[in-house]
Amino acid sequence: MAQTAQSDSRKATARGKMRGLMVDAGRVPETVAYYRRVIEFCADWELNTLQFRLADDQGSAMRFASVPDLVTHRNAFTPEQLKSLAEYGQNHGVDLIPELESFGHTGYITRSSAYAHLLDREATGSSEFTGIIPVNPESLQLFEKLYREVAATFPSIYLHGGCDEVNWGGSMLSRKALQTKTRGQIWAEFLNSLNQISAGLGKQFIVWGDIVLHKEPEILGQLSKNIIVMDWNYSDNSSARFRETFQKVSANGSRGIGAPALSCYKWGARVGTEQLRNIDAYADAYLETKDPNSLGVILTNWVPSRYVQNSIWDGFAYAAVAFNDGTGTAQTSGFRRFVEKHYRAKWNEVWDEVFHMIYDAAPYMKDRETASWMGLLLPVPWSNDEELTALLKDASPCPNPFTRIRSLLVQLEPLVVKNLSDFQAFGLCIEYLDRMFWREGVVIEQAARKPLERETTDLLIQSIAERDRELAEALTRDWDTGRFPDSAAKLEPVFDLQPKDQLLFQWERATAYSASLASHPDRFYQLVRMAKPV
Repeated sequence: MAQTAQSDSRKATARGKMRGLMVDAGRVPETVAYYRRVIEFCADWELNTLQFRLADDQGSAMRFASVPDLVTHRNAFTPEQLKSLAEYGQNHGVDLIPELESFGHTGYITRSSAYAHLLDREATGSSEFTGIIPVNPESLQLFEKLYREVAATFPSIYLHGGCDEVNWGGSMLSRKALQTKTRGQIWAEFLNSLNQISAGLGKQFIVWGDIVLHKEPEILGQLSKNIIVMDWNYSDNSSARFRETFQKVSANGSRGIGAPALSCYKWGARVGTEQLRNIDAYADAYLETKDPNSLGVILTNWVPSRYVQNSIWDGFAYAAVAFNDGTGTAQTSGFRRFVEKHYRAKWNEVWDEVFHMIYDAAPYMKDRETASWMGLLLPVPWSNDEELTALLKDASPCPNPFTRIRSLLVQLEPLVVKNLSDFQAFGLCIEYLDRMFWREGVVIEQAARKPLERETTDLLIQSIAERDRELAEALTRDWDTGRFPDSAAKLEPVFDLQPKDQLLFQWERATAYSASLASHPDRFYQLVRMAKPV
């Protein structure tokens, strides 16, 4: 009885807070129909918030009338479309919080020739990141216009200004300002000025917490107390550490939001078990406390072109169970609830094996902060002579657990009663992983054969090319069904995205390369013959 009462108390505490998801339209805009479906999913799984990222270095997903010269995605939305989407959210009990990058990730502004003079990149800072000049009055004038349009479009009481991963200080204006003020002072003054603009529009201002909490923590005490700090940290799974961070926010008199991730920089088509623990830790830290300064938790999810669109609903569902009913419940029955509710299928041991295997086997980029490595490294499909030659020097092909998972999905498909297309998207994702590891392993094995037979290599490259083509066609059909067929992320390298971030585009490149080798099998034979495994 005591345990039940404790569980009910935890649920009651969580129900009074934000529990939501994030969509990254700033990187890759998806269709309004898809975003409506995300809203419906939130409502169905008792999530009350959807953070809608409007812009990033790649472009703006909103067409601004007051500032027409921004770098804008070709599939960007009108304010009317987004206003209608926000109203759709309201009607489903889901608050759409707009996020507009306002310090770092501002390439949508500074990559435009009209505003290139506002770029503030510091040569010694991270080459990955950008920044806008915080001490140039034009910057604030620009954001006053942009915020006004965003505030008129989204009825939420919140406005997220971003302000993470900033590389600034290289401009003449910033260097001059740094002669009389510290970086922390300039940071705080700029964020406080953005907050004033937001407050003047009747909005409560949110900023990311990586800089103000961790990298330059002296900023926090100088911020206006009504600025909300959203803490993200994808390399840690310690609820105790996240609680400690939140307590710093609360002790400062500020409010905080926890921000775990599903898809983030570590992952490709699927995320691993470690990422579920990140979700758990944030849920425990921010949703179990009765401190009113904890506003809740929003699950971030980055760069849609990394994954097959409808293949990740299980991850969203797991987070919803963790947020609403606790992490213990999510760990023991989160995926069972997903299967029974989303697929309306009967749970069995095969489902259990599939979900354990796919999360445990998800290939992963080695974390820059992690000294040791265990698990499958995340590859990008080889698509040129250099990549193939480098691969052939590896004498030991990686294990491929995805063939087994695909065979299990064949058994499960007849059980799926609802959302069959989502199950098929999940299967397509597993097929992609299977094919990617298969094509790596099979050429490594071929190179190791003695003697090397020309006929065998000719047949192999023809088989690889045919399988590549079939999968490329399936991935393209899937993309065109749920995303824009002319999306830049599908057709070309996107500014500041890595090869692993564009699953379909990179597979198309690999397909074109294997087709060229199949047309000239002598080239493939020579590449394999010249390989010298070590």
